[in-house]
Amino acid sequence: MSFFQKKEKNKSWKGRNPKVYSGVPRRDNREKRGRFSRFIFWVLFLGFFGVCGYLLLFSPFLEIESVSVEGNKEITSERIIEKVEGVMEGKYIRYFSKRNFFLVNKSAISSQLKDDFNRLEISSIEKKFPRAILIKVRERQPELVWCSGGVCYLADKSGLIYSGANATDEEINKNRFLVAIDDNARPVETGKTTLGEDFIRYLKEIDAVIVDDLGLSIDGNYHTPALTSQEIITRIKEGDGSWTLKLLSAIPPQETKKILETVFEKDLAGDKKSQLEYLDIRVKGKVYYKLR
Repeated sequence: MSFFQKKEKNKSWKGRNPKVYSGVPRRDNREKRGRFSRFIFWVLFLGFFGVCGYLLLFSPFLEIESVSVEGNKEITSERIIEKVEGVMEGKYIRYFSKRNFFLVNKSAISSQLKDDFNRLEISSIEKKFPRAILIKVRERQPELVWCSGGVCYLADKSGLIYSGANATDEEINKNRFLVAIDDNARPVETGKTTLGEDFIRYLKEIDAVIVDDLGLSIDGNYHTPALTSQEIITRIKEGDGSWTLKLLSAIPPQETKKILETVFEKDLAGDKKSQLEYLDIRVKGKVYYKLR
């Protein structure tokens, strides 16, 4: 019986390779296969990354080919596109094209257009994949001619002085623009100096009250000693002569209208208005006037 057991014990190991149980060769093979797989992965990953990088940064397929402009009227699209093309010329650090779809600098384009065309407002600059740019603009419309120190400028509805104005300009001649003069001749910086939207609105409304509602005739232009003073002064033509009207922009135009109507009806009825030297309503609740 003991012999049988011994025999069985020896039989259990017969024909087996003890190395199988050590596990050393199998682990080495797995490690080698793992290192090779990682190597292949990184080769493929870096290759893919390189191809994508080339396509995104160097491929001519992604270079801007078309530039279009919407919203312009007086300024031609050709002039605007010429400036945009100038911004996209050349390369960044001698390698990356400025025309590349992903590298086109929209801020640089916007700044260049604002510098070259003060009249333009840039609404948006849109990239159209893969090779186009659409620039949407608005052209400032002049609302007022502002003169200071003998030089005149155009201001838009927001009060921004955006361009110089010449008395021979076709635009000035074909439109009746209000003219306001700074009597203290303060310097003006085009594209930066602003009169303020409230000032523009007041001057347009008070002009409508004086000319359209009251039937008076402006003799010359509007003057102000300073924007901060809120004082507006103009001459009113009366018969063969004229008199000075002094206003305060802090008093609403409709309220000014009621004051003037009351004064003309009660205090300056008949031919007294033609004898006026000045009429001053710059103090709220009070009216000052002087007859010749």
